[in-house]
Amino acid sequence: MNLAFGKALDRVVGGALARVVGAADAVAEAFVTPAPVERVRTVLVVKFWGVGNWALLRPVLADVRARFPSARLVGVTLEGNRALAQDVVDDLVLVRPDGLLRTVADLARAVLAVRRLRPELSLDFEQFASAGALLARAAAVPQRVGFSSGARGRDALLTVRVPFRRDRHAARSFRDLAEAAGVPAGPYVPGGLAPSEAGVAEVDALLAGRDRGRPVVVLHPGSGDNFPGRRWSPAGFAAVGRLAAGVHGALVVVTGSRGEAPLVADVAARVGPGAVAAAGRLGLAGLVALLARAACVVSNDTGPVHLASALGRPVLALFGPNTPVVYGPLAEGSVAFWKALPCSPCLTVESYRSSRCRLPTCMAAIPTGEVATALGRLLAARGTEASCAR
Repeated sequence: MNLAFGKALDRVVGGALARVVGAADAVAEAFVTPAPVERVRTVLVVKFWGVGNWALLRPVLADVRARFPSARLVGVTLEGNRALAQDVVDDLVLVRPDGLLRTVADLARAVLAVRRLRPELSLDFEQFASAGALLARAAAVPQRVGFSSGARGRDALLTVRVPFRRDRHAARSFRDLAEAAGVPAGPYVPGGLAPSEAGVAEVDALLAGRDRGRPVVVLHPGSGDNFPGRRWSPAGFAAVGRLAAGVHGALVVVTGSRGEAPLVADVAARVGPGAVAAAGRLGLAGLVALLARAACVVSNDTGPVHLASALGRPVLALFGPNTPVVYGPLAEGSVAFWKALPCSPCLTVESYRSSRCRLPTCMAAIPTGEVATALGRLLAARGTEASCAR
């Protein structure tokens, strides 16, 4: 089941279910006042989509654990997010997205698993989807905190609604939601991510020592299952890769999913024979370890932007349909490229972060020279720091 179909299913079926259940709850509560929650022993955390979102969530969940130190955290997410979620919760319930029947069966099992654990509080970090709110309601969680979605029926399933802000970073909204559940007010502090031994071993096997004494520059020209209109041109990626390799002696690694192998191979070939095409050759743990080793990451607006930021690595992030105001890189030294055309952003909470645009002028408007100049400055500064250290 691809992401677009999952969004459509949630929007149509999930929205209808949410309206029906919400209306029934409103009638029931007109006659019976629900009992207050007196003590939180178990907290349900739901975030299905988004490796990048999980990278942003990790510091927030550390704050949740500090607020409820004796509570058990139960996470529900997609199987592909396991590496980012398993060490920040006590119980992890995974949903497989490959096939409608399997996904529905996994969601049903998730409801039963959560009901057995009897959480008093749920934190639904989905920005637009109804699935998390439906799961928490079906599991009979009494206090359900989530983002307001406006007119859609999901709002009726929540007992506390928090605005998802358009004028601040998504990480700030994530922390706002946690604060609505009792986490003390405070700043969002990025980080909370480090490479694992298994991930380091994957990268060592991939690079085979070619990175010794050389800066590593990671190019990520794809967008996974996300809207392909997010992608900058392969020629642009190749040009900055040639600059990194030819002028700064960098080892260029081009990453992507297995399905993006032709795109990754094309960019790597244009960079030159020393570039490493890594599509499908690293798991999530391996990708984290590679990004931790990078002197710079050049990426479209997708997961690696936030993974690299959480690792403190500078990112040159390319935006068009989305806005860096909400999803820009947070690591020091990062630069977000966005031309803010009148039609941008078109990927919003209201649009289910989907777009029907077929001519992404917003991405084509980003000049290769601007990105190349920014990359050159980052790598030159790194070389200066290395010389001073010696």
